[in-house]
Amino acid sequence: MPYIKIVSSISPELNKFVPASTADLLDWSFIARSLYSAGSANPKQKIDSAMREGLEDVITEVMENINYYSRQRGRVIEFRELLYGYHRLDALHGQDLILDLLLIYKKYRGKKMTVPVRRHLYVQRAFTGIFVKELDEDFYNVTLQQSLSSVGLFGSLLHNSMARLSSHFTMASNLLAPPPDTIVFVLPIAGRLATFQRFLSIYERVCIVAAQHCDLLVVIFGQPDELIDHLQQLNELRSRHIYQQINYIQRSGPFSRGVALDIAARSSYIRQQDIILFIDVDMVFNVETLQRVRMHTQRGRQVYLPIVFSQYDPKRRNGASASEQVPIDDENGYFRQFGFGICAIYKSDILDDDINGFDKDITGWGLEDVKFLEKIVRVGTRQHGFLSNTAEVPLDYNEAAEQWRRLSVFRAPDPTLVHIYHDISCDVQLDPPQYNMCLGTKANSLGSTRLMEELFFNNRQNIDFITEFNRQKHQSR
Repeated sequence: MPYIKIVSSISPELNKFVPASTADLLDWSFIARSLYSAGSANPKQKIDSAMREGLEDVITEVMENINYYSRQRGRVIEFRELLYGYHRLDALHGQDLILDLLLIYKKYRGKKMTVPVRRHLYVQRAFTGIFVKELDEDFYNVTLQQSLSSVGLFGSLLHNSMARLSSHFTMASNLLAPPPDTIVFVLPIAGRLATFQRFLSIYERVCIVAAQHCDLLVVIFGQPDELIDHLQQLNELRSRHIYQQINYIQRSGPFSRGVALDIAARSSYIRQQDIILFIDVDMVFNVETLQRVRMHTQRGRQVYLPIVFSQYDPKRRNGASASEQVPIDDENGYFRQFGFGICAIYKSDILDDDINGFDKDITGWGLEDVKFLEKIVRVGTRQHGFLSNTAEVPLDYNEAAEQWRRLSVFRAPDPTLVHIYHDISCDVQLDPPQYNMCLGTKANSLGSTRLMEELFFNNRQNIDFITEFNRQKHQSR
């Protein structure tokens, strides 16, 4: 097989690549128990097997080189742990690694000692040679045609066979797959009529018209004269779909999301076998979102808390207003890693004695989702002692019963679940933890890091301020 091999004679160093501008800078990914990468929409990821194997190979080779003369020197160095590290990929030169290693230094000749030490390891893994394989000119065309012809022949045979079978047999109605569990949307709201209209429009299109077996339960806060328009929108939706479950609960007190969700979860509008989807009025979703909810919510076993994509302020970027069509990228929004407000759980699980709904003492914005998650985590780690007569039940009864009462939390980014941007006003009357959370969410939603950098450096006053600050700092030394 003919091949071409290219060997680079450049000495290894971390400064081979020289960027022409800030846009050409290579990002470093942080390695710990997980991989934190700036180039991914979901920054925290599991270290995959390929990278793990590569790190093990590098560390093994380095330790072999270190201990090559260990017998002559009367000491040996053992690898214990990778504390943290950084890695990046240079398309021209290879992979760069900076690793912080915990080692054990053992001296067994002379004065014996065992000492833990930390060392930084700087590695550049160059690419291997380039191999070129010659193929026939029409290799791909011939292979593709053969594949298509075989698939087409098999497909036609299968279609004809099924057609003949269906003409002789009729499937009984009781053998059909049972309908999926109903998803009950629970929506707390106070005011915000235009956003409420948008939500109802999306719900009608995705859940009702597409026949996705969903119900809607709205908890509305406000005085009766303030709710006329909201109730009119709900009644109009009811009149268009008279066989759909579209219900609401009115509350006249101050808005509290925890109270609203707790009342809805305990209401008779929701059955024990229904999936409750706690949602916000700013969310945009589609049929694929509902499929994920049903897939990842398991009765008695698993709660689904999707990581939603939150839109940045579009006015700061291009002067446009918020819309349902949001590109999923780093410039238009971010995944809310620490937001737990959107949750899917079975009613039978949320009314478990150890969870018992939401904390109703929290008023105003935020924190009720964190308290609720803490309850779920406690249920997930609890242990039950099931005492039963093993002579009368299967041997695995205790284990199965214990697993049944253990709830786990499943989290994953959902690009179909988008939070549309809206102006955030943080009430100074909120409790300090709630107020700080509100300010943090408001700051995170302003724009991407690159946009904030551009806005900052495009202002000449900011540059002058930094220059003067650095000048005074050097003079004071």
